Amino acid sequence: MKLYAFQPKGHGQLSFFVMAETKEQAIEQVGKHIAEDGYDYNASRWGTDYYECTEVGPGVVIENEND
Repeated sequence: MKLYAFQPKGHGQLSFFVMAETKEQAIEQVGKHIAEDGYDYNASRWGTDYYECTEVGPGVVIENEND
């Protein structure tokens, strides 16, 4: 299991973090969360210039500059 962090690259306010076995599962879970909460985000943008995905295993620290 890994942590997947979907963070905006200057084009959004929210970051999304989820534990999953694969990136595809992570995208699916974040997409469901967005749909359920009514956010206006397009999950097809994950891993593009709009959002970047950071994938890490146990013990790895990631940082996000919240400008």
